[in-house]
Amino acid sequence: MKTLPANIRRLAGVFMLVTASFSIQASGLKSLPVAKHMARYSVVVNKTLNNKKHKIRLYTNAGEDNILFSVNGVDGKNYQLYIFDMESKLVTQVNIRNHEISVVNNISNGNYLFQVLMEDEQVESGELTVK
Repeated sequence: MKTLPANIRRLAGVFMLVTASFSIQASGLKSLPVAKHMARYSVVVNKTLNNKKHKIRLYTNAGEDNILFSVNGVDGKNYQLYIFDMESKLVTQVNIRNHEISVVNNISNGNYLFQVLMEDEQVESGELTVK
C-alpha cells in the first residue's frame, strides 16, 4: 500500500455533476450531447470541492478506452490526482503539470473517491463513477 499525504481523506457532498461521455451539466451550462454509440466508458464526477482557479477535468473521449485527466490552472505548477476505492484504498495516482493531459490507468467500472492536490494543497475532490 502506498503512503499518502496527511491531507488526503474521504469527503462527501455534491456541488457539480459532470457526465463526460454523454452530457455536461452544471449551473449555467446547457447539456451537450455526445454520440452514445461511440463511448466505451462513461464517467460521472460529483465534486465536493470545486475551485474555480483550477479547471480540473476527468473525462473520456468518444470511442476510446481511456479516462483522461487534465488541468488548466496555475502556470508552472504540478498537480497530483489520487483515486481511491470506496474503502479509501489508493487505486492510482497521476502527476501532471498545468496544461497537460494524462491517461488514468488501473480504473475499472465502479465507484471511487478522488482528490486533486497542487503542492500539497487540496484544490478539488469528489466522487467518480466509471461505467
